[in-house]
Amino acid sequence: MEIIIVRHALAEEREDFAKKGLGDQFRPLTLKGRKRMQKVCMRMKDFIKDVDVIVTSPFTRAAQTAQILSQFYPGKKVIEIPEMVPQSPPQALLKWFRTQGRNHKKIMIVGHEPHLSVFASYMLTGKAESFIDLRKSGVLSLELESFAQASAGGAELMYSIPPKIFD
Repeated sequence: MEIIIVRHALAEEREDFAKKGLGDQFRPLTLKGRKRMQKVCMRMKDFIKDVDVIVTSPFTRAAQTAQILSQFYPGKKVIEIPEMVPQSPPQALLKWFRTQGRNHKKIMIVGHEPHLSVFASYMLTGKAESFIDLRKSGVLSLELESFAQASAGGAELMYSIPPKIFD
């Protein structure tokens, strides 16, 4: 089983967006972020041929990134889950994989930092302390024996690709 972790693309600056009086969860991608994510997807499609489902944070910038990804994996369902919001503990996302990931072999998740790197570190070491630097539009892959029996410390790092590789 494989978890492909994708950090959302470049979004509007937090301080500038805050001046609009809207919550951070509504902060959208920039045009530059959208274009870079499309470029990443075109190259990523060469080695990630298919996914079963795309799971995303409900925050606008992650959901928009997931929608871009879904254009390159036509027909793949995009699911927004609360376990992908930045404040969610890694144990909650692991529980989601155990219960909801059972019928899948390759799940792509789209979210935020430091949530994604903490989750990846937790899955690799069993500790919820991040040692990974996942850049915007970066991609990371973890391999597990089974989603149903996934455990903290039970994953293996397959690859980590910074977005500059796709330029």
